[in-house]
Amino acid sequence: FQPYQKDDFAKNFMKDPNVISNLRMISGDKWTVVGIPATSVTAEPVPCSVLSMTFFDRLTENNVVRESGHISKCFDEFCGEFTISDELRKMLLIDDSDNYCLYSDSERDEFLFRIFFHICLGGRFNQYEDEIQPYLDVTKQVYKDLI
Repeated sequence: FQPYQKDDFAKNFMKDPNVISNLRMISGDKWTVVGIPATSVTAEPVPCSVLSMTFFDRLTENNVVRESGHISKCFDEFCGEFTISDELRKMLLIDDSDNYCLYSDSERDEFLFRIFFHICLGGRFNQYEDEIQPYLDVTKQVYKDLI
């Protein structure tokens, strides 16, 4: 596989019988197998230049996370399907929040940040953590497993 073949690779991957028979989605309140091949697939390059977890130190330096590792709380706000009750989720989701600018758009595009973003926000049944360390640990492990 060569980088110029990324679209073919992604399309072939999403049409593979093993993927089709195992790829699941949430339907109502339960997981179901998608069961059909993708009709179109788009692949985009994701920068992987950030290699150190010190990338997230600015969360503590700017009081999104306290020195103790506890995530700073805030009054509840709503953004789409998310209830935002802490400064971390506010920084991740609300572009006019005080801390959104801690990470530039190009930094938010980084693979490490994308993993962190999805780990922190989770999904429909996510149970949020009060401390940052579990998010950092899982982000690091997922990154290492994928790279």
